[in-house]
Amino acid sequence: GGHAASYSRWPPAFPDVSAARRATAKFFQKLCKNRPRLPVSPDMKKLLCLFLLAATSFLFAEDTIPAGVLAGRTAEGVTTFLPLKKTDVSLEVTSGVVTAEVQQQFTNTTGSPLEAIYVFPLPSEATVTGMELRVGARVIRSVVQEREMAQKTYATAKSAGRKAALVEEERPNIFTTSVANFLPGETVSVRLTYIQPAAYQRGKYTLTFPMTVGPRYLPRSIAVPDGDRLTPPLAHPAFDTGHRLSLTATIEGLPVESLSSNTHALAVTESNGVRRVTLREGETVPNADFVLQVSLKKQTESEAEVVVSESGDADHALVTVFPPLGDAPVQRAPRDVLFLIDTSGSMDNESIAQAKAGLQRCLAMLHGDDQFTIVRFASDYSFFAPELRARTDERFEAARAYVDGLMADGGTEMQAALDYTLSIPSTRDAMRLVIFLTDGDVGNEDSLLRLLDQKLGATRLFTFGIGSAPNEFLMRRMAEIGRGQSRFIHSQEDIGTVMADFFQTLDSPVLTNVKLRWTEADGTEAAVRAFPDPCPDVFLDRPLQVLAELPEKFDGTLTVSGLSGGTAVEQAYPFASLKRSRHAAIAQLFARGEIQALSFQRLTSDNAAEQESLKQKITGLALRHQLLTPFTSRVAVEEVVRETPQGELVSVRVPTAFPRGWNPGGFFATATQDLAGLLAGGLGLLAGLMGWLKCSQGRSAR
Repeated sequence: GGHAASYSRWPPAFPDVSAARRATAKFFQKLCKNRPRLPVSPDMKKLLCLFLLAATSFLFAEDTIPAGVLAGRTAEGVTTFLPLKKTDVSLEVTSGVVTAEVQQQFTNTTGSPLEAIYVFPLPSEATVTGMELRVGARVIRSVVQEREMAQKTYATAKSAGRKAALVEEERPNIFTTSVANFLPGETVSVRLTYIQPAAYQRGKYTLTFPMTVGPRYLPRSIAVPDGDRLTPPLAHPAFDTGHRLSLTATIEGLPVESLSSNTHALAVTESNGVRRVTLREGETVPNADFVLQVSLKKQTESEAEVVVSESGDADHALVTVFPPLGDAPVQRAPRDVLFLIDTSGSMDNESIAQAKAGLQRCLAMLHGDDQFTIVRFASDYSFFAPELRARTDERFEAARAYVDGLMADGGTEMQAALDYTLSIPSTRDAMRLVIFLTDGDVGNEDSLLRLLDQKLGATRLFTFGIGSAPNEFLMRRMAEIGRGQSRFIHSQEDIGTVMADFFQTLDSPVLTNVKLRWTEADGTEAAVRAFPDPCPDVFLDRPLQVLAELPEKFDGTLTVSGLSGGTAVEQAYPFASLKRSRHAAIAQLFARGEIQALSFQRLTSDNAAEQESLKQKITGLALRHQLLTPFTSRVAVEEVVRETPQGELVSVRVPTAFPRGWNPGGFFATATQDLAGLLAGGLGLLAGLMGWLKCSQGRSAR
């Protein structure tokens, strides 16, 4: 373990493993030779030395593969290396839509043809619109096929020696790319493009780009059939992977007041009203989500605006509305607040500190007429109190002490704890809130979302994603189902800002039971589909955003209605009067919204025939709009073999960077790792060997 620092740069200064093994062998030989009282035969001494030497060689062999490179083994037992050199990210914000390009570059420095397999994250709301494989000046474009067909297309090309790439969606925020048959000395690039709605709060846009996939915990009692596809090999934080990421964000056409980030240092330039944001150091180790806050100058904002794309016989629109919340002050209602906090091993180090600080601030928001309790979970769950209790000064201090004493360790058995929390009964008519603090790094998202559908009822769920690489998809989706909102605490600097904003949200009036009515110019009902459906609640300074499919050249009216503090409110928005812009990608964003709705219907259905029907609908939409889903993939195949690969194709997997601020010990405590199994097996083998030696000694004595 002492030679880890030799991997601080690429190429690494590899230790002489053969010399290390020889030195280790000599050490153990001397150990046995200088122990004449050891009551074993010379053959037994040699056997014990061999075992210890094998164990030590295993440790050296593991450490000689620097994290962040591809590593495989040919039939001749030759280890090969391929560094993941660079990732370049470009983000552009126009008309309320983020357009992004991600290019990852690999170089084959070995003597064998290679297949690279790597798992990487994208934002959970990203809609992947394209993929290209680039080899030198050659560009190999992709098409979307049904997943099984795409896998066959890729496998056929791979076996024929043709260059090919395959991109598959494991989760809305986790993707797997496979690249086959790039040759010794070749550099290949995979270029992905995606779009997503820009996250907007009145006066502020937030851009997020995830850089690494946190390890996903797979619960013991819940089947996750694709669990092995969710977590790539993970680089130990002591190793520098050699992989660097550069990022550029371009903001144009917006009245920018300021740009800031609590996750990375920025460099900002401006020319002709266009702001260009890059990383101050030029590039970074990709071990933490990038977050950029774009604050806008104060101005008179329209209460509604629309971004439109026109195609065929229908228009598609991204509609942003700030509905009226009522003018009269709303009396704050009593609340039943259930805090659920993750104390698993993956939360150790910075994450648990952030979660505890956030929870302490949440406790401080409680009023005298509120009831509350706290549930913590890791491998099991426990609670501050088994039922909701009134907030008193004495209980408040006891709760603060309880939170101070929380420690991170163990697995992430989230399902049982969430089920228990949702089952705690309410004894009065009050607004019921669950406030959930976690990194969300589990692989059983589907079972958790089904649980919410079954047990949430009228409870509102607010999620806080904790740490440098939280499971953004799970956090956002749980909050959407729970008609609440998600927040993300990426650093200690975030806690005060995030919590202050959250308190203001909860203590301000909301628009609930939101309904949309679309009418033509003559007052008749218009044939409009919109997502999400049903509409979420609307909170202060956070707009209602819907994707809609409208009749061509729609010039009717959108009416938004709901309850504000128990009072019915309604507002009409004539489409002709809305602030309007255009973006060609809105049709694809609408299709993605429809796919998400169909996917949730399929997830919560118990009818096999209905599930299959919904799968076919999802697949049809994805093929028509060329989108990735769990049932469709992108595949690119070179038509002509320009150079036949020589030698055996080596298949290798790319390790990802260890999330910044995570505790390696905490990670090993929360996940099932091969290393732990090997250690246990090795100790068992050693115990068996010692027992056998003892028996041999007994037989010799007799």
